[in-house]
Amino acid sequence: MTEEQSTLATERLRLRAYRAEDAARIQKLAGERDVAEMTRTIPHPYPDGAAEQWIMQQHKAWQEGSAAIFAVTLRNKDETIGTVGLFNRQDNEAEIGYWIGIPYQGEGYCTEAVDALIGFGISELGITRFYASHLKRNPASGAVLRNAGLRKIGKDTIIWRDGVSQEPIELYELLIADEAPSED
Repeated sequence: MTEEQSTLATERLRLRAYRAEDAARIQKLAGERDVAEMTRTIPHPYPDGAAEQWIMQQHKAWQEGSAAIFAVTLRNKDETIGTVGLFNRQDNEAEIGYWIGIPYQGEGYCTEAVDALIGFGISELGITRFYASHLKRNPASGAVLRNAGLRKIGKDTIIWRDGVSQEPIELYELLIADEAPSED
């Protein structure tokens, strides 16, 4: 893995490595109840110091090659509006995860960022299988995945945050075909 994490650009966005100064913005946007409750891991309320610790973990994960997490910023304003990332990287597979702050939802930013992430995963990391899931009660997340080219492959349930209740989820994947046809 390279020392420096790549920066990706789209028409409206810039995806870059997180910096320590992003912590307050993460705490504010990700800590909103409507954002946090749609994820498996973002706490609500978001505790002081947790964003700084999370940023340090993402830098370590990049160096180890286990994850590639990007701050999503508007191209004309270097202020975090969300996160996209490839998690649980092993072999040529990775899980896609994302969140976008409430003021920026419904503008297509998440799909645009996920598209760029997938392109990066294919060209720079050699990922040939992307997978993701979303809570069934969050159909907007399913729309992001479908718009980014993933297809629904099934349903499941997960044990939710309280460790007792179950939450229905929908499963998606994107398989990248080999470039050259096989010869028999």
